[in-house]
Parts: sequence; structure tokens; C-alpha cells
Amino acid sequence: MSARTAQRTFYGWINLAVASVIGVIGGFYLVSFSYFLPFLVEDFGWNRGTVSLAATINLIALGLCGPFAGAFIVRHGVRKALILGNLLGCGGFLMLYFHSHLWQLFLGWGLLVGMGAGFGGLLANTTVINNWFVRKRHLALSILLASGGVGGVIMGPALMKMIEKAGWRTTSLAISLLVLVFAVLLPALMIKNRPQDIGQEPDGSAAPDEPVPGKAVRKSTYRTPVEFTLKEAVRTRCLWLLTLYFCASMLAMGALMTHQVAYLLDIGISTTLAATALSVMSGLMAFGQLSVGFFGTRYSMHVIAIAGEVLKISGMLILLAVETVPFVFLYMVILGTGFGLSMAATMNIFPNYFGASEYPKIMGLVRLFWTLVGGIGAPAAGYIRETTGSYLPAFEGAVALIAVGLACLIFARPPVHPSRRQVPELAGYAVAPK
Repeated sequence: MSARTAQRTFYGWINLAVASVIGVIGGFYLVSFSYFLPFLVEDFGWNRGTVSLAATINLIALGLCGPFAGAFIVRHGVRKALILGNLLGCGGFLMLYFHSHLWQLFLGWGLLVGMGAGFGGLLANTTVINNWFVRKRHLALSILLASGGVGGVIMGPALMKMIEKAGWRTTSLAISLLVLVFAVLLPALMIKNRPQDIGQEPDGSAAPDEPVPGKAVRKSTYRTPVEFTLKEAVRTRCLWLLTLYFCASMLAMGALMTHQVAYLLDIGISTTLAATALSVMSGLMAFGQLSVGFFGTRYSMHVIAIAGEVLKISGMLILLAVETVPFVFLYMVILGTGFGLSMAATMNIFPNYFGASEYPKIMGLVRLFWTLVGGIGAPAAGYIRETTGSYLPAFEGAVALIAVGLACLIFARPPVHPSRRQVPELAGYAVAPK
């Protein structure tokens, strides 16, 4: 295949389109529990803290799957991981349709959907993008991650309406069918694991040559010139600072994302306005993520991620200060944009800092920690609400946690590969793209 033909028929864009469709589905079904929660509490008389344990089990299952999913992807490829994971997710929502006891909720939503997300969710989707894109990675990842926000915008209000009109059981069955068609059958037919499998190259063209030693050019977007193995990555301070950042951030956001609809209902916001506000936040998350595709050529991912965290803190402070409808929407706008910026930027940081070859293993390990810690947030917020009658103490704690994560992120500088520590003039420089 000629370079011109490869460029014209570059399959990476098809993979991106398929992964984005999966992202739309995953983007709303992973946060759908926030919509289901108040209705489950009302129908069964369970308290919020107990029901929220399903979200904790979901996160724990997702996290424990991380190292195994990473190894599975490296060995068997993204396509098989997507099929396996989303079949589990499909089964989980089917169980939610039939459930009438807490243990069934914990097994269906908690274990099956959590394991499904572990194998067939963000880790697999970002891996296929990292395999197919290098110089255009920031753009491709931005589009992929924004698809989850699009899912929230399109599906969020529809999901709330469907629960109100048809009931949460029918809604969970509909989600199960959507997952089967668009997250199992579609990738089974369309996903290709690596460009080399079909005679193509990343980005659709040959990679640029390495710069001459001593003449490397510093770039706003850092890319490690040497791939890290998992063993090498765990010996860097940067990896553990990023892990601490994710733990603090996910602990805070786990509480917020699970309970924000219930909180808005508590302060007198109608169900329609609550769903609309949440869809606005999802849309602004998508906007923030897409913005990284534009700003990524001008600013470092590190700077963009820090800016996103500052916006998240600002949005939370607005929510804590004022409870009127206009300020609720302002909170959603600022928090959504910040969340989108920081998520897309940090997803770029990992392959940029550590390389793509063992990205599934490295990210799988990091996700193990952040989900186990982050799983505490949802039930903790629920129990705080039950004991104090308000979500405010929980959300104040969330602001403090985001600030801790911001401090860790600030100090997470690019690691130097062991093979380059003897060449200080090359440390901290990216491979200059053509």
C-alpha cells in the first residue's frame, strides 16, 4: 500500500468513530445511576447510603479489573476486551430490570456493570486511540472523551423522562439493548486493534525521525522519547503523584456525580430542571474535552489539566454559596468545562509521559487505586446526607479533596527514562513532530 493510499484510507478515523459511539453509550450509562437513585429509594424505601453502596461496588469492581484488563488488552487486543466488557455491562442492566432485592442491585449494577466498564470502557477505548494516533493523539482523544459528554446531553433528559413515564425497569432494559447493539456488535464488526495489523501506520503516515542528539527542540506537548515499561513507571515519582491526584479527584467527583441530582431535588429544583442542568454540564464537559484538541497544540497538557482543576474548584464554591436556579446552571457550566479540560488533558498525559506500548498496564494499575479510593465517596456522601439532613458537608469535603489533587498535579513533572538519565541535555524534551 502506498503512503498516499494509506493516508486516504486511514482506518484510525473509523476506529475513532466506533470508539466514540461506544463513548456516547458509556458516557450516559455509567452516570445513569445518578438518575435511578432517587426512584430506587422511593420505590423500595432503602436509605440513600445503602443504595449508594451499589456505586461503590461498581467502582471497586472497575478498579480491581484494571490490572487484569490491562494485561488482557496487551495480550488479546482491544476488540476482544470491548466485546467481553460490554457483554457483562449488558447483563448487568438486564439484572437491574428484574431486581427486587439489594443483593441483586449490588450484583447487577455493582459487579457486572463495574466489571464491564473495567474491560470494555475507557481503558480499552483510549488504548485503541493511542495505538492509532501519536501526533494527532490530543485531537483524537479529545473527540473520544467528548463523546461521553455528548451522551449525557442527548440521553440525560431522555433518560429522566423515560424513567418518569415508563419506569426505571423499562429504562434499564432499554439501556441493556443499546449496549448490546452499539457497544458489543458494532466493535465486534468494526474495531481493528493496531494499524500494523492491516498494513498501516499511526496517524496514517510514517512517524517523524528522531531528532539528532543535542538538537532536540522543546515542545509545548511533551512526549517521552523512550517507552516506559510498567516496572519502570512505578519507580517514578510522577506516576504516584498522578495516582494521588486521581484518588483525590475521583473521591470528590464520585460523591458529586452520584448525588447531584438528589441534591438538586433537595434544594427545590424540579426533576426536569435537574436533568436539564445535568445535561448542560455534560455538554460543557464535551466542550472542555474538545477544547483540548485545539489548545493541545499551543499549551502543555500539564497546564491545561491544572486550569481544569481550578475551574472545578470555582464551580463547586459557587454551588456551595448559592442555591438559586441561575447559579446552579453557572455551577454546571464552570464545573463541566473544568472537568472536561482536566479529564482530556490527563488522559493525554499518561501516553505522553510513559508511552503507549504498556499504557493499558500502567493505566490499569493507576485505576485500581483511584477506583478503590473513589468508591468511598458515594456512600460517604449518602450517609452524611442521612445523618445531617444536608449534602453541604459532603460537598465541602469534595472541594478540599479537589484542592489536594490539584497540588499533586502541579508537582507531577514529566519523568526521565532510566536510559536517558546519563544524557541530561535530552531530559525533558519531546520528540519533535514534523
